[in-house]
Amino acid sequence: MKIRTNKKILLSMGVSLSVIVLAAAILTFGTTSRTMSFISLGLIITGALMFAISLHAATKPETELVADERVARINERAGYVAFWLVLLSITILFWADRAWSIGIELVDMYYAAIFVGTISWSILRWHYSRKGDVI
Repeated sequence: MKIRTNKKILLSMGVSLSVIVLAAAILTFGTTSRTMSFISLGLIITGALMFAISLHAATKPETELVADERVARINERAGYVAFWLVLLSITILFWADRAWSIGIELVDMYYAAIFVGTISWSILRWHYSRKGDVI
C-alpha cells in the first residue's frame, strides 16, 4: 500500500487529527455537562471519518481520483434535472399550503428540498450512468 504525499491530503489528515486531539482535550478537561460531552464525541467521530476518508484517498492512484469527461457530464445533467425537481416540489408544497392551509413551515420546506434534491440527484446519477449516453 503506497501512500501519496499530496499536500491537500496531508493537510486534511492533519486537520482531522487536530480535531480529534482538540475534542479529546475538551472531553478530558472540559466541564461535565452532557452537551459538551456530546459535542466532543461528535467531533471525535467526525475527525476519525475525515482521517479515514483522507487515508482512503491517499492510497488510491492519481488516475482514479480525477473524474473523466463522461462522469462530469453525468453529474452536470443530474444536478440540472435535480434542481428543477427541487424547484417543482417546493412550488407544489407552497401552493398546496396556500390552497388548503396545511400549515407547512419554512423548516419543513427546507428539509423537503434537501431530501428531494439529494435523493433525485443520486437516482439520476445512477440512471444516467446506466443509460450510458448523456447529451
